[in-house]
Amino acid sequence: MTGEAKAIELWTRDLGSCLHATFATVLLHGGHDPVTVLGAPWEFRRRPGAWTFEEYYFLAEPDSLAKRLALFHPFESSWHRSEDDTLDELRAALAAGVLPIAAVDNYWLPFRPAYHDVHAAHLLVVYDITDTEVFVSDAQPPAFQGPIPIADFLASWGSLNPPDDSDVFFSASPSDRRWLRATMQGPVPEPDLDWLGKVLRANVTRYRQDSTGDVQTGLPGLRRYLDELCALTPGSEAAAEALSELYVISWNIQAQSGLHAEFLRRQAIRWKIHELAEAAAGVDAVAHGWTGVRMTGAHSRVWDRHRFDELRRHSTELLRRLARALDQLELAADVVSVRN
Repeated sequence: MTGEAKAIELWTRDLGSCLHATFATVLLHGGHDPVTVLGAPWEFRRRPGAWTFEEYYFLAEPDSLAKRLALFHPFESSWHRSEDDTLDELRAALAAGVLPIAAVDNYWLPFRPAYHDVHAAHLLVVYDITDTEVFVSDAQPPAFQGPIPIADFLASWGSLNPPDDSDVFFSASPSDRRWLRATMQGPVPEPDLDWLGKVLRANVTRYRQDSTGDVQTGLPGLRRYLDELCALTPGSEAAAEALSELYVISWNIQAQSGLHAEFLRRQAIRWKIHELAEAAAGVDAVAHGWTGVRMTGAHSRVWDRHRFDELRRHSTELLRRLARALDQLELAADVVSVRN
């Protein structure tokens, strides 16, 4: 027992998933601003066939999840797997001042709308454990923070998360008593104009460069991926698989875009640079452009009516917005360099 549970800060965004929400909670607990740490990077990366049926999937390799989500900070994470139901590893992490992030199945969580209805892979933060209860923090709507019986937590944490027709995107991925340890492992950079300029140029460079190896990256990689996707034969197994992948991988890519727009807006206000505000609006348009792509793909997959004509229209608009946002970011970077 760790004593009386002290509430921690809930954090989420409309376009975000449990991945950004849980890492943000850990960052806040350590005294760091999630928008600065998680919002500074912006990129597109996809490795064909590398995705998994989880809400929190994000292509991080060869980096850790935390490192890839926080490219400009010494934020690191590592996956662990408990061999039993004792919760000893989670207790030890808490005793060391670390908030463990647990992989769970929504089906077994009493506060989730999916309780005893739908299996789905999810993440939440554990912030205390007593003899009878586990205190969990889950910022994703409907936002819950408080105790649940140990038995419920163990059922969710150790769930096989079997395939579920009610959620073809996030079921079929066992929780397997996995948990993430995420910590800042060094001094954070001073977010001055020099640092900001380097961040902007690094993001533009990654998006402008063509793909190398087996990972599709940047604007050229995204264009190639969407072209390949829209060229699939409607109604085929390959099309259904590809549409499932689209919804899974694009959620946290969209979330990162939305968070980067928020980061840019804050920097625009701080430094009074209107080109940064325009770039923020451009990146925000990209973030919302992903909605048409993601939702068209998801509805096509769930209803088994593959509308690649609609998907191509949304994809074309997304690519147009992205190209414009990169031009705006490049201009903002030039102005930041002059101001610095």
